[in-house]
Amino acid sequence: MLKKKILIGLAAFLLLAGQGCVSFSKKGSGAMGVFRSGDKGESWQPAFTLLTDQGIKSIGLVKAYKFFTDPSDPNALYLGSRGQGLFYSYNNGQTWQLAKDMQGKFIYALAVDPRDKCNIYASDGGHIYKTDDCARTWKMVFTEERPDQRLAAVAVDAGDSKTIYGAELGGDVLRSRDSGASWRIVHRFGVDTRYLLADPAKPGRLYAATLGSGLFRSDDNGNSWQDMSKPLENFSGSKDFYKLILNPAQANSLFWISKYGILRSDDSGETWVDLKLLTPPGSVNIYAFAVNPQNQSELYYTGTILGEGGANARSTFYKSVDGGKNWVTRKLPTNTIPVDMLAHKKSGNTLFLGFTTADK
Repeated sequence: MLKKKILIGLAAFLLLAGQGCVSFSKKGSGAMGVFRSGDKGESWQPAFTLLTDQGIKSIGLVKAYKFFTDPSDPNALYLGSRGQGLFYSYNNGQTWQLAKDMQGKFIYALAVDPRDKCNIYASDGGHIYKTDDCARTWKMVFTEERPDQRLAAVAVDAGDSKTIYGAELGGDVLRSRDSGASWRIVHRFGVDTRYLLADPAKPGRLYAATLGSGLFRSDDNGNSWQDMSKPLENFSGSKDFYKLILNPAQANSLFWISKYGILRSDDSGETWVDLKLLTPPGSVNIYAFAVNPQNQSELYYTGTILGEGGANARSTFYKSVDGGKNWVTRKLPTNTIPVDMLAHKKSGNTLFLGFTTADK
């Protein structure tokens, strides 16, 4: 029943944890892991190099789930996988390392302290872990005992690094005021909560994105919440939510990615406009989206159509250089499923795409 409740579309396949191995894979058909583009998606190269105690290996068969970034270091990248652990790169994806204490885990969420890059919080669904030595060692700081719950999000407050937040799929919002040493429930949405984002420009402001119930915002560290969902009802299918992205190039601006398509708000979710995509509303699944932090007129997304049972997926890369008025299409470097995208904070030409498969 839990799987039926929390999964939709690709998530029906991508949120099911499974064990896997880290091994070699060549560029092309069937490759997963991370690909990097240095020319805004015109061409892609595998970013597979994994440094281990046994020598150089590859993340080409790692099932990517989500990218996470360091607010203070644009070259620090974190890749959460579906049951193969947490991978990190401190050189812009040129090489990766596997966080040893996190091997074999499904990494649902990660947040880096904006004031101390070595303080990192991560969730494997059942627990929240913390490292204070840049991912070398980890300790558990929170455990969820209920088998029907998952810790889907963690965040660090922009104004107080000791204030940490967590969100569970069942809608409970957690808060710690002492860097994870103790926790309390500050709100219970009672609905399927997927994202909890701390606004880097507004201390105390949080956004909670739910599946089926829309968007909520708090301006007081999660104590009270404003329902921002009414404007989303103007767009059919927008409650079938995929991603919430804060615009890295503009304060109070965010993107809502859903079955409808891509919506943009420039007033903290009060009102929305839809981007006019090449793909009609509801025609594709948009799992990967990014904005160039150096030029917010440059937008990128992928459209995926899944075959029966999630097999034989077909995906295309879309790019706009005029804020979404016009789009061009490009071929992707592998036939697996693009599940997340990241634009480099300083280099406007550099994109990262994470790929996975739809197997259970």
